[in-house]
Amino acid sequence: MNIRKSIYADNAATTPLDPAALEAMLPFLQDFYANPSSLYSICRPVKKALQEARETIAECIGALPDEIFFTSGGSESDNWAIKNFVFSASLSKRQILTSPIEHHAILNSCTEAANYWGFTIVKTPVDQWGVIDVDEYLQNITKHTAGISIMLANNEVGTIEDIKKLAGLAQEYGIPFHTDAVQAVGHIPIVVGDLGVNMLSASGHKFNGPKGVGFLYIKRNTSVINFVNGGQQEQALRAGTENVASIVGMAVALKNNCSQMQKNISKLQCIENQFKETLSGLISGVIFNGKQDMHLPGLVSLSIPGYSGESLLHILDLKGIAVSTGAACNSKETKISHVLKAMNCQEKAALGTLRISFGKYNSIEDAQKLAQVLSLAVQKVKS
Repeated sequence: MNIRKSIYADNAATTPLDPAALEAMLPFLQDFYANPSSLYSICRPVKKALQEARETIAECIGALPDEIFFTSGGSESDNWAIKNFVFSASLSKRQILTSPIEHHAILNSCTEAANYWGFTIVKTPVDQWGVIDVDEYLQNITKHTAGISIMLANNEVGTIEDIKKLAGLAQEYGIPFHTDAVQAVGHIPIVVGDLGVNMLSASGHKFNGPKGVGFLYIKRNTSVINFVNGGQQEQALRAGTENVASIVGMAVALKNNCSQMQKNISKLQCIENQFKETLSGLISGVIFNGKQDMHLPGLVSLSIPGYSGESLLHILDLKGIAVSTGAACNSKETKISHVLKAMNCQEKAALGTLRISFGKYNSIEDAQKLAQVLSLAVQKVKS
């Protein structure tokens, strides 16, 4: 298949690498290979690049440079945040508050906290649009709550939560608050001071940076554990020689996305609207999941009741179109997505779910063609 003629519409899974990020990375893969922790002269340009990348990322989210800790990606950042709740809490605080629609990096870390360290995990419910029930959230906060983790934007349906309000309520009770912002950083405006969070997770490959690198924002004076033992990297909290090339690429990609953010948002909203309009004219009974007036631009979760999302995905794939389903499949059965289940999505609709996530390199023509091919796929499955 000629990849140039294909349509990539799974940007919520990963994004194409920004050419400027690749260009910035190459010198640190070839010429400037010294360890930034070393003391001799040839390591100085590497150390400088590392610091400049930290400053760039901090500026993009309104943080201080020493509040940015480099990791291997969003999953590690999420794990660090939850383990920070576990090992920083007093013996009287043995509850973690989260939601049922979180990424498995959060949910599985919480399960580990329950199984190995005796924590109680409370999941505040969401409504049919994936929005946190604030009244239930408040009721679930107790004197035993060690920490709260609620994602900023959902990776399956795109719903954006009111983190400023949720974090503000946590602050009133003196409870540290973490948000998984992996889908949001680089795509919608984020100022950590305005959000009021203690920790925030991000991953480079979600905003046109390289894979295998991310960061955890940790607000000054937040109680924090040593996550990886070893050397003195990342203020002696996360040991290991830094992945300098990828960190530099991540910073360039984030800076570019942030500088073009309003342009990208407008473009993606136009692409999304065109796709929905075209599809709705071709297929009746399409359900668009998530809160439509407060969701990530370009991310469309749709359900076609009575059809198999997996079957539709494979037909689209044969036509050179990459999307994902809202269901996780294994060899024995098709399971309904935990996100859609939490939103009380009916089984027929949930199993017929696709996630289309456009990115800044997509076009109106991509949206029109995808809608047309999906319509033909539905007819083929129906026949």
